[in-house]
Amino acid sequence: MALMKTWAGGRFRTRDPRRDTATDVQRLQQVRDALVAALEAARRERDGLQQRVDLGYGRAASLLDEAGAYDSRPAAEEAEIVEAERHAGAALARVHGLKGQIALFERLLSELDEAMAQQGVARSA
Repeated sequence: MALMKTWAGGRFRTRDPRRDTATDVQRLQQVRDALVAALEAARRERDGLQQRVDLGYGRAASLLDEAGAYDSRPAAEEAEIVEAERHAGAALARVHGLKGQIALFERLLSELDEAMAQQGVARSA
């Protein structure tokens, strides 16, 4: 009853639906912008790392072609090859992880775009 007395002097009001829509659009666009930025950053990292891995493997192949037989290589040279393989393996694992992130971001972006379209919200680039 006390609640009814509080409202007795004035009526309950809500915001204009157009304002609610504008707020929703702004919030969804902020999420979309953040996803797009994360996706672009992950793609740049993946592409740059993949180029370095490819270059490293190319150099390693060239060195192995010029190196002596496995059993006659100096220990220092062999250690350098093992270390290069370790770094390349770590880089490839990172590339694989980035591919997973990219797939996730693409899926989330697709779902968000679909939800925005269902709500009649036009998205910006």
